[in-house]
Amino acid sequence: MKPGSMLLWAVRISWPLLGGVWGAVAGFGGYNGLANNADSFGTLFAQGFFITTAIIGLFAGITCGVLVGGVTERLLRYLGAWPLFALCVATAVNVLVIWQLVGVVQTKFPGFRPPAAKPDAAPQAKEPSTHKRQAKSPCEQPPPQNAQERAIWDAECR
Repeated sequence: MKPGSMLLWAVRISWPLLGGVWGAVAGFGGYNGLANNADSFGTLFAQGFFITTAIIGLFAGITCGVLVGGVTERLLRYLGAWPLFALCVATAVNVLVIWQLVGVVQTKFPGFRPPAAKPDAAPQAKEPSTHKRQAKSPCEQPPPQNAQERAIWDAECR
């Protein structure tokens, strides 16, 4: 076996590994979003569901990686491309197809999406609006002279 052919086989073996890992991560993606409730059978059921879909995603990714990579490489070699060029293009096509398939599955079934990153909890300072002046509180003003208005002012401000 030539040293170059060993590298070619290593790249060919990476296709099903890449597809399998990507498929398993897609199936297991929403697992971290589960609430950890040890007293509930529902949590155990949901964990089993994610583990099962991760296993299904593993085998689907392996199959997709082998098929897409192998078919693309053979097609390019049939068309007369050099082996290294065909291998590189097949790897790129393989990555793009698996990436898109994972995106389609996560779009179709949003429960498989990993939880989104939470924004920073630091409050941002609000800029005062320049087009409107805020009205002052009536309690900051001196009490009115009218007896009826003064009774209302006393009820609200004291």
